[in-house]
Amino acid sequence: MFKRKNIKSIIGWQQFYALIFVFYCELFHVKKTINVYPINFTYKEKKGFIGKIYFKFMHFIVNSKYVDKIFVLSDEYAKKCSNIFGVNSSKFGIIPFGVPDLYDKYKNSPSPLDYEYVLAIGRSNRDYDWLISEWSEDLEDLVIISDTYTHEGRLLNNVHLINNVSGEQQFPYIMNCKFSILPIDDGSICSGDTVILNTMAFKKTIIVTKPSTLSEMYIVDKQNGYAVSKKHGDLKKLIVEMSDLGTNARKSYLNNYSRIAMGRAIGKSIAICGD
Repeated sequence: MFKRKNIKSIIGWQQFYALIFVFYCELFHVKKTINVYPINFTYKEKKGFIGKIYFKFMHFIVNSKYVDKIFVLSDEYAKKCSNIFGVNSSKFGIIPFGVPDLYDKYKNSPSPLDYEYVLAIGRSNRDYDWLISEWSEDLEDLVIISDTYTHEGRLLNNVHLINNVSGEQQFPYIMNCKFSILPIDDGSICSGDTVILNTMAFKKTIIVTKPSTLSEMYIVDKQNGYAVSKKHGDLKKLIVEMSDLGTNARKSYLNNYSRIAMGRAIGKSIAICGD
């Protein structure tokens, strides 16, 4: 705040740094001299009294003149946020997420498991209950990695839960899986972007449930991955019939979803805004 006269623009990789800056600008009614662009914007409703305060806080900021463009990951999510906060949809920009290319670093990493497996990994907004219910004994081993998910009841012998993998330990699991599945719980919430893009970068075929922002933003069905409904039996049918799309997945990642590609997309959007 005190150095704002020396700054032309703020790109808020961590959205709340940019949003709190906007809050202070509104609070003190300072002259607008900086363009502010929060990226990776996500709003998740909270319950009760705290939720009402949180909504008013976010509504106050999103509608502020100090926010020039809010970047989200999908057109559908932009429409949802526009309705939630009562702000024109033109205030939102659409950019795909991007991750660093770690393929060369992990391409020769040994498998952490001594059997072939299908991988489902991540903690946020996952529907592992559905995935387990759709799995059967005649399919390959399924490995679910999450430090928050617990399952009540009996698991099939070919379903394995692992809860002690974190940080860089995840990458050998992704690199050595046969293919990966991302079962999304609430399809309107942006989550799982890092997992899907690392999987594509590692030249692995990925299945994403639909409807979801992931299937909308990143997957061209049957070209660089697969989008499957949660209708009973559809997943198993797809697994039996699917082909290896790993090469296409990596090509799609390099062209559109690397960290460099994300930077170019943000730069182009900001240039259009006149900055």
